[in-house]
Amino acid sequence: MIEFPQIDESVSSDRSAIVPLKNKGEFWKPCPGTQGYLCCGYQILTPSTGCGMYCKYCILQAYLPYQCQIHYQNFDDLELEVKTKLALKKGVIRFGTGEFGDSLYSEKETGAARKVAALLEPYENVIVEFKTKSTNIDILKEIKNPAKVIIGFSLNTPVMIQEMETKTASLEERLLAAKKCIDMGFFVAFHFDPMFVYPDWEVQYRAVVQKIFDYIKSPEKIAWVSLGGFRTMPALKNILKEKKMHLSLFAGEMITGIDGKLRYFRPLRVKLYQAMADEFEKFYPPVTLYLCMESPEVWNESGLSKRIPNGLVKYLDDRASEMLNLNSSTS
Repeated sequence: MIEFPQIDESVSSDRSAIVPLKNKGEFWKPCPGTQGYLCCGYQILTPSTGCGMYCKYCILQAYLPYQCQIHYQNFDDLELEVKTKLALKKGVIRFGTGEFGDSLYSEKETGAARKVAALLEPYENVIVEFKTKSTNIDILKEIKNPAKVIIGFSLNTPVMIQEMETKTASLEERLLAAKKCIDMGFFVAFHFDPMFVYPDWEVQYRAVVQKIFDYIKSPEKIAWVSLGGFRTMPALKNILKEKKMHLSLFAGEMITGIDGKLRYFRPLRVKLYQAMADEFEKFYPPVTLYLCMESPEVWNESGLSKRIPNGLVKYLDDRASEMLNLNSSTS
């Protein structure tokens, strides 16, 4: 369990505030996963937490004891931890920094992504992804080797972005930023997580896929695409109820999953994934497409298990090896 600091009440609820602190715990933790769901094998780095934007469905409202942004000042400790652990690791390592906040929203102020990219650049078997709903990418030109970096964009339909994602970039702005990232030499990724079931959802989500390929003319530069239906801690429902907002998120048929989170009934999730897989295969069949935190049964029913004959981790590691130009003996 990550150790969260105590924050002064005067700033703890201010999402725009960036509080410099020392991290007393570990910076690197593997994605915890849940038994019964397929885990992607992601490695989480946490140079900072929090986000200056506000997504009404954000699970961090229920998970973090504060809403301000924390920027850890002891990057030298992060560096030492990473170097020590990497010395004991073999094979491909896929890092990401977007588990506890937006990776790029405050990059101009903190420089966290640039520092992490510089730290990991010498390791030929390491790739890192920075996830964002922002367009703060121009400053990333300072990154020495963009081919070892993925800029991941969380996407949703325009309706959901407008209704749920306050202060975030529009869909078109995110896709234009993704195009610019490719032009700068980066790989990009797209994350449809969470996806929502609402009237006309299928037409609108399919339209987002179509729009991706209106902007992205080099689809081989898409590292991967993830899909995940809306799921959350039950505590979020109480938080939103107190704020008198968006209980419509919980209006559909939902169950409690084996991870204790509320999620859509399985047939609804399968429909979401089938529609998206069908649309991506129309435009770019080789795309690396995977489900986030789903059971083998859902993979099978969605028709996506054929993509992972050797397991999800191997599927994504192979894609990372391809991007890193590694031979099979290294990966």
